[in-house]
Amino acid sequence: MEYQGQSKLRADSRTKSVADKTKRKLLKRITNSPGIRYRELLRATGFSNGVMAYHLKKLENSKRIKVSRSHRRSTRFYPLSIAARELRVIEFIRRRTARQIVRFLLQDDSRTFKDIVQFTKKVRSTVSWHLSRLREGGIISVGVGRNQTYRLKNRDLVIKVMKKINS
Repeated sequence: MEYQGQSKLRADSRTKSVADKTKRKLLKRITNSPGIRYRELLRATGFSNGVMAYHLKKLENSKRIKVSRSHRRSTRFYPLSIAARELRVIEFIRRRTARQIVRFLLQDDSRTFKDIVQFTKKVRSTVSWHLSRLREGGIISVGVGRNQTYRLKNRDLVIKVMKKINS
């Protein structure tokens, strides 16, 4: 004989199981794509906006993920295994053009603005904007001389982060 409490208990355990599965899927995607943005995560998982927002809030409140919110309302999600220094680098290299510039700087010790423009095949203003952001973020430094040269500040850290992103 089944009592009303038992059927409710079984329904609650099924609901919990689905919720756990949803959280596991989100955690796996965030771990595989550190720095993923909300909309990217929404597309990748196929969850509805409300379901995903609810579970991400639960994961954040239970301190199972790191969340970075910028002043421009951009939210990125990270696994707990990402250190604060790495998080900063990831924020910048998730952008395609900035990542392209960083990869180019990894090939050689320093590059001129002209070299970077030619390599990226982007207009000068776009390259300048990305270089300014990378410099402000502490990813690159600018050498002053006859020609301004750009180089990575912490090459080893950038290499480590690039491996995490590409793995």
